[in-house]
Amino acid sequence: MSAAELEIAEIQLEQSTGGLWNEAWYRLTHNVGAIIGAVLVSVFVIFALGAQWIAPSHPSDDVHLVAGILQPQPPSTEHLLGLDLQGRDVFSRIVYGARYSLLIGVVSVGIGLSIGLLLGAFAGYFGRWPGSLVMRLMDIMLAIPGLLFAIAIVAMLGPGLWQVMIAVGVVNIPIFARLLRGSVIAQKENEYVLAARVVGVPRRKILFSHILPNSISPVIVAGTLAMATAIIDVAGLGFLGLGPQDPSTPEWGTMLTDANEYLAAAPYLAIIPCLAIVISVLGFNLIGDGLREALDPKLRGRA
Repeated sequence: MSAAELEIAEIQLEQSTGGLWNEAWYRLTHNVGAIIGAVLVSVFVIFALGAQWIAPSHPSDDVHLVAGILQPQPPSTEHLLGLDLQGRDVFSRIVYGARYSLLIGVVSVGIGLSIGLLLGAFAGYFGRWPGSLVMRLMDIMLAIPGLLFAIAIVAMLGPGLWQVMIAVGVVNIPIFARLLRGSVIAQKENEYVLAARVVGVPRRKILFSHILPNSISPVIVAGTLAMATAIIDVAGLGFLGLGPQDPSTPEWGTMLTDANEYLAAAPYLAIIPCLAIVISVLGFNLIGDGLREALDPKLRGRA
């Protein structure tokens, strides 16, 4: 092979590789676990967005009355997942509950992600005593178990939907802050950052235009996994009675609380919400693992 042919082959190879995100997308779409997770999360999102068309009835409607007394009914052809102790269709409540879980998960992770990114970027890039002060505060927050910390916040703010969102979001702040701080510290000593400093690029522009885009991949992975954790935390707070106070609210954790006294007579009332929580959490975890394998250079060969 001549030198010209070697050069042409090298150029074609460089053109076919694409960038980091193209390679990550290729590996992600060829990861079986990530595809399964995407399917599970897609069903979860479809339920949340199309609840009014998918659910056979409104989640608070008493659709069945036996001998004048509302009572739980097992799954049947008429009601696929049965009726709860107040005669409400369980399938409808599961479908509408996906909307609440998705809303709470997105808002809480958004709160933790936005504040955590700002604190982590500040501490990692500027360092010295302001960064050390921020990280010591994050260490104090991480020293408290997450669920107990969320319970304490809800106890101060009062039970309710928005209070749960704020509590779970605050618990996630130190996780994102520490993760981004470490990534920023690793990036800020690279040659492209030193070159930008030499030519006089402002420090703020270096941080937001150069360092953050190259440090964000581990945060994306953590954000996906944090969605799964947020769903579990919200269900736990709802089970403890700290979630939505309206008993007709079809939140999965609250549904578990309502079924607590009927485990022997109607175990499906607890099993079905638990399965909904497990399946949605499994979907986000599978996507998070797929993203980690696609974006982490050390794991690219495993995808």
